[in-house]
Amino acid sequence: MQISSLSLKNTINRFAEDREEYVKVFWLFGYLFCVVSASTMGRTSADTLFLSRFDASYLSTMYLPQAAAMILMGFIFQRYSSKFRLDRLILGLIPLISFLVLISRLGVGTEMRWVFPVIYVVYDVFNFLMIVCFWQFATSVLDQRKVKRMIGWVGSGGIMGGILSGFGLKALVPAVGTANLIYFYAGLQLLCLIAVVQILRMLSAPKELFSTDQSTKKRPPAARKKVEAKSSLFQNVPHLKYVAIMSAALVLSLTLIDYQFKVILKETLQNEALAGFMGSFYGYSGLLALFVQLFVSGRVLTRFGVMTALLVFPIALFMGSFGVLLMPVLAMAVAVKGSDKVIGDTIYSSVSQLIMFPISPEWRGKAKGFLDGIVRNGAKGLAALCLLVVSRLFAPEQLSYIILVLLAICIAAAIKVKGAYLKTLLSTLQTGNDDLEKAELNMMDPSSRLLLVNALSSPDKQQVLYALRLLNELDSFDMKPFLPALLQHPAAEVCSEALVYVERVTPDGLEPMLQQLLVEGDQQVRARALVALAAYAKDEYIDEITSYLEKPEVRMRAAAIAGLVKYYGVEGMFRAVGKLKQLLESIHEEERMAMAALFGQIGIASFYKPLLALLQDASPQVRIGALQSAAALQVLELVPYIVPLLDSSETRRYAVAALAAYEEKQILPLLEPFLVEHTAALYLPQVYERIGTQRSFDMLMSLYKSARFELRDKILEALQRMNKDHWRVDEKQVEELILGDIQLYWKFAVHGARISGVEDRSEMPLIIEQTRLSVCRRIFQLLSLIIDAKTVQAVLASWLSGDSRQQANSTEVMDQMLQGNLRTELARMMSTPRTLTGTASPESLNEDALIWLYEQGDTWLRHWIRYMTMQSHSSRALAFIEEHANAEEKQLSYESLADQIERVRLLHNVTLFHGLVARDLSAIAPRLQKLSRVQGMDIIREGDPGDSLFIIHSGQAGVYVNGQQVSSLKAGDCFGEMAVLTQGLRTATIRAETDIELWELDSTALYEMMFDRASIAIEMMKLLSRRLRTKLERGGQEAIDQNTVQEIAAVSTVSSPDTADQSKDAIILRRILVLQKINLFAHLSQDDFIRLAQIVEEVTYGPGEVICKTGEFGDTMYGIIEGNVRVHNGNETFAMLGQGDCFGEMAVIDSGPRSADCTSTDRTVLLELQQDQVFAFCFQNIEVLRSMMRVLAERIKGMV
Repeated sequence: MQISSLSLKNTINRFAEDREEYVKVFWLFGYLFCVVSASTMGRTSADTLFLSRFDASYLSTMYLPQAAAMILMGFIFQRYSSKFRLDRLILGLIPLISFLVLISRLGVGTEMRWVFPVIYVVYDVFNFLMIVCFWQFATSVLDQRKVKRMIGWVGSGGIMGGILSGFGLKALVPAVGTANLIYFYAGLQLLCLIAVVQILRMLSAPKELFSTDQSTKKRPPAARKKVEAKSSLFQNVPHLKYVAIMSAALVLSLTLIDYQFKVILKETLQNEALAGFMGSFYGYSGLLALFVQLFVSGRVLTRFGVMTALLVFPIALFMGSFGVLLMPVLAMAVAVKGSDKVIGDTIYSSVSQLIMFPISPEWRGKAKGFLDGIVRNGAKGLAALCLLVVSRLFAPEQLSYIILVLLAICIAAAIKVKGAYLKTLLSTLQTGNDDLEKAELNMMDPSSRLLLVNALSSPDKQQVLYALRLLNELDSFDMKPFLPALLQHPAAEVCSEALVYVERVTPDGLEPMLQQLLVEGDQQVRARALVALAAYAKDEYIDEITSYLEKPEVRMRAAAIAGLVKYYGVEGMFRAVGKLKQLLESIHEEERMAMAALFGQIGIASFYKPLLALLQDASPQVRIGALQSAAALQVLELVPYIVPLLDSSETRRYAVAALAAYEEKQILPLLEPFLVEHTAALYLPQVYERIGTQRSFDMLMSLYKSARFELRDKILEALQRMNKDHWRVDEKQVEELILGDIQLYWKFAVHGARISGVEDRSEMPLIIEQTRLSVCRRIFQLLSLIIDAKTVQAVLASWLSGDSRQQANSTEVMDQMLQGNLRTELARMMSTPRTLTGTASPESLNEDALIWLYEQGDTWLRHWIRYMTMQSHSSRALAFIEEHANAEEKQLSYESLADQIERVRLLHNVTLFHGLVARDLSAIAPRLQKLSRVQGMDIIREGDPGDSLFIIHSGQAGVYVNGQQVSSLKAGDCFGEMAVLTQGLRTATIRAETDIELWELDSTALYEMMFDRASIAIEMMKLLSRRLRTKLERGGQEAIDQNTVQEIAAVSTVSSPDTADQSKDAIILRRILVLQKINLFAHLSQDDFIRLAQIVEEVTYGPGEVICKTGEFGDTMYGIIEGNVRVHNGNETFAMLGQGDCFGEMAVIDSGPRSADCTSTDRTVLLELQQDQVFAFCFQNIEVLRSMMRVLAERIKGMV
C-alpha cells in the first residue's frame, strides 16, 4: 500500500513537472484526431458519391490521375515547403483546404458529373497534405527529451479518430446524407486550426523553432571522401533494391485488392447502406488495428525478429487473396482489405521503418524518398494503367491470380532482403558509416537546436548549464534574445555562465543590467559581471572598476584586476599591478587561490611566470587553480611543473586536463622523457588518452615494449579505451608485442619454478603466479586491439575460471581466430597448466632466477626479492640488487621491508580486502598508521562519526552496544570496515581491555589508493556486491526499501524521444541531457559525456515484461528514462523504481547472478550500460568511485 501510494505520488509529481508538455500533447491529440476523422469523412463521402453516380468499371480509370496527383503534390511539397516557416505554412494551408472543401460541396450540389471524379482525387491530396504537416509540426513542438513518453498519446489520437469517425458515420449518414458529410470534413479541418493556434501560444520562440535557415557548416574532408567512395544509393544500401521490389509488388497488389473490395461492395450495397457499411468497416478495423498495435506488434517484432515480421503482411494478403479466388464474396473481400488496415498499418508499418535503421542518415533520407516518392507512387500509377486493361478483361475475382503472382514476388523479395540486410549491418559495423562516435556534433541542425533551446528554458539548472556551455561555443547561434532571462536566473551558476558569453560578445545595451548585478548578485555573479562590464572597455567604467580593487572580497579584487589588465591596456595594468603583487605574496590561501585562477581568466600567455610558484604551492586548491590557468595559457615552460602534479590524486584530474589542452605536436614530444623514470609516468597514459589522436595512440603503442611492468598496464588501459575510437592499429606491431609477452610469461614460469621449493619462501610462488596472471591479462588486452574485444573478454573469462570444457572451447576459439606463429604460441600457453612446478632443492637459492625476476620491474616482487636476499645474505644477488635499486628502494631497510610484509599479512585477515592479491595489498600497507591506546580507553565511540578502519596488532578490545559488552576482539581482528567506505556514524563502542597497538587506515588514504589502482576498486566493489547478494539469500530482502534502492540512483525526469526520427546530433545531445542529470555521472567531463552518450543503448519494455530474472547472469545495469520497474522475488515486492533510478549495479560490477526479478509495470524506456562502459567512465574519477563504493556499503549496512 505504501509503495502504491508512493508510486501514485511520483506519477502526480511527474505530471506537475511536465504539465506544459502534457497540455501540448492534449492539443496535438486533438489535432491528429481531427485530421484522421476528417480524412475518414472526406474519403467516405468522395468514394460514396463517386460510386453512386458512376459504374464500378470507372474505378480503374481513377487510380491513374489519383497517383499522378499524389506524385505531383509530393514533389511540389518536398521542393517548396522548406521555403516557408512551418507554422505559417500550416496556418495558411488549413483555411485554404477547408475553403476549397466547402467550394467542392457547392459543386456537388450542382450535380455536375465532373465534380465527383475531381473530389475523388483532390480529397486524397488534401488528406496527404494535412497528415504530412501534422507530423512535421508535432516533431517540432514536442520536447525531444520527452517525446518517447508522449508520442504514444499523440498517436492514439489518430487511432481514436479513425475508430470514432468510422462508427459515427453509420449514425450520421442517415441523419444528414452523404453529401453533407463534406461540411463535417471542412469543419474538422478548421478545428485543427484551434489546436495549432493554442500550441503556438505556448511556444517561447516560434521564430527560432520554425526557422528555415540551414546550417552552413561544411562536411569535413574525411566525410566527403567517404561519400565520394560510394556515390550510388544501391551501393550504400544493399537491401534497398529488394525492399523496392517488395514495396512495388505490395502497392500493385493493394491497388488491385482495393479495386476488388469496392467492386464487390458496390455489387452488394448501395447509397446510404454503402456509406454506413464503410463507416463500420473503418471503425472495426481501427479497433482491431489498435489491439494489434498495443498487444501483438511489439511481441511479434521482439520474439521473431525483423525479417520474420516482414513476411507477416504479404503472407496474410496471399492467403486472403487465395480465399477471394475460391469464394468471391463480401466477407472474404473485407478480410483481405481489413488486413491492410490491421496488419499493414501496424506490424508492416513498424518493420518497414526498422529495416531503414542500419542506413546512415545521409543515405536514409534518400532511400526513403526513393521508396515513398518514386517506387510507391510510381507503382500506384502503374497499377492504375494495369486496371484500365485488366478490369475489362477479367472478372473482379479473377484479379486474384495477378494478385497472387505479385504477392509471390513480394514474398521472394522479402526473403532476399534478409541476406542483403545482414550485408548492410556488417558493412556499417566495419566501416562505421553510422558510428555515432565518429559523428561531429552539428549543434545547429534543427533537432539539436530545438533541444538546446528547450534546455535553456528548462527549470533544471544542470540542463540549462549544459545547453548554455554548448551554445556558448557556437558563433552562429544568437544568444542575445535569451540573455535577459538567463542573467536573472535564480541559479548563480547559470547567471555566471551567461556572463561569460556577455564578456566574449559584449552585446549592446546590457551595461545597465551588468551594473545592477554588481549591486544585487551574489559574489560569484558580481565578479563575473565586473569582468563582463570591463569587456566593453569604455573609459566611463574604468574608475568604477578600479574602486573594486579595495573591496574586502577577494573574488571582487581578483575580478577587478582581471578586467583592468585584460581590457584596459597599459592604464589598466598600471592601476592593477600593485594589488596583483600584494595578493600573489599573500599568506592567505583564499587570496592565492583567486590569483591562481586569475591568470587563466586574463588569458595572456606572457603572464605565466607567477604560475611557476603557484603550481608548487602547499595548498592543493591553489595548485588546482594554477592548473586550470595553465590549461588556458598553454605555455610550454609550465609543462615540467605540471607533470609532477599527476602524482597527487587531488590534482591529477586537473593536471591531465591541463596537459591535454596543449597542441598535440607540441606536448607529445615533451612528455616522452617523463615516461622513462619520472614518478608520475604511471599517469601520463591518461594524458595521451585524453588527447585522443592517431599520433598519441601510435606513441603509446611504441612506448609499450620499453615500459616497466606497472606502466605497461596503464598504457594498455589507455590503448583499449582509445581503440573504441577505431584508430588505425599496426597489427604486426601488436602481434610482436603479444609474442614478447608470451615469452615473458614462460620466463616467469621457468624462473619461478626454480625457487618455488625454497624453504620459508612459500609466498614467492604465489606472488610470481599473480605476476604471470597480470602478464596473461595483458596478452589478451593486446589481442583485443586487433580482434573483437568482447570475444576476447569471453575467452579470457572462460579460460581463467571456466570448467575443463569451457577452457578447451576457449582455446579452440583462439585457434580458429588467429593464424601463424601467434596462433601456435597462444594455443601452447592456453593448453599448459598455469601452476608452477618446483625444480630447485629446498636448501638452494637460485640467484640467477632472483636477479632475472628482480629486473622485471614489478614493485612488490622486487621488494620481496630484496627482503629475501637480505635475509639469506645471498652475496651475488644482493650486490646486484643494491647496485640496480632505485632511489626509493635504497631508502628501505631490512626492518622496513619486514614491517611492510607483516602489514600485508595482517591485511589478508581483513574481510573487506578478501579477493585482493598481495600485490594490491602492498599498495594499501604503506598507508596504515600505527596507534597505541592504554587499557580502558575508548578507541571509537558509538554514535560518533568515523572514517577509518582499525586492525589490532597486539592486545585485546571489547565491543559495547548501548553500554553492554557484546563481543571481544584480539590481535589480527579488524573493526570499522564500513565506516572507511561510508564515513557514517559508529554503531558500537570499542574499548581497550589491555594496552593495545593498532593499525589505522583512513578513508582518504583508501580512496586515493583505489583511485591509483582501478583493479583494487573493482575487486572491492565485487566483494561488496557479493556480500549484498549473500544477505539477500539469507532473507535480508525486506531491508531493501525504497530509500536504500534509490541511493544507487539519481533523480532524472528527462524522457526519451524516438530516435528513428532524429539526427545523430540530436540523439547524442538528448542522451547527454539524460546522463548529466544522474548523480552517478556528476563528475564526468563534457568529453566523457559525449563518448558515453555515443555508446549507450535505449531499450523499451511493455507493461508486465520481464527485464531480468533472479539467478540470471548479467553484465548490464539500467537507468530508467521513463516508466516504472518493480523489484521483486515472485510475489514479494522489494521496491518500486521510477524515472532516474538505476538497477542491476551488482551484476555490472561482478558479472554474477541477478539477486532479484525486475519487471516493468507500464511502458518503460531504459538506458543500458554495459560493464566495460561503467568501468571505463566511472573509475577514472575519484569522486565517482567514492560515490559508488559508499552506496554499496550503505546498502549492506542498512541490511544489518
